[in-house]
Amino acid sequence: SNLFCFIVYHLVHHPEVVQRLRQEFDEVLGKDVTKPITQNDIDKLQYCDAVIKEVHRHFPVNYSLGRVNIEKDTVGGYIWPEKTSFSILYCAIMKRKDYWTDPEKFDPDRFYKIDDDDKYLLEKQHVKNAFAMFGGGIRACPGRNLTMIELKCLLTLI
Repeated sequence: SNLFCFIVYHLVHHPEVVQRLRQEFDEVLGKDVTKPITQNDIDKLQYCDAVIKEVHRHFPVNYSLGRVNIEKDTVGGYIWPEKTSFSILYCAIMKRKDYWTDPEKFDPDRFYKIDDDDKYLLEKQHVKNAFAMFGGGIRACPGRNLTMIELKCLLTLI
């Protein structure tokens, strides 16, 4: 619900994004508002997916990640003993200029067909490691698919 509120906020401030979303909804779902949305339809909403990801990049639900090292490690040029607690500022990673093209700008295109454009070279190089919307590895959120389905369905309804 928190992320959805930020999506609405950005849509109000970016009418050109709303226009593109409406166009995608019309192309994928058609004009019949009574037609049930299928999983196939949800998978085709790629620009909608990009909007959700870009909003999350600006306002991540989880601002930091906690980790504890299991053995002595070198991080940032310092040697840390085992069982050191680290707090990774996820929100800072989302705004780093060496990971994102024009990081302060709201630009869903950075997640939409980035392989088609050389404008987003940083995103192509770093998005797999710098963007973990639902965590990663064994700690990935088990409800990530349901969340994306819910967000996309809510967006089509408004």
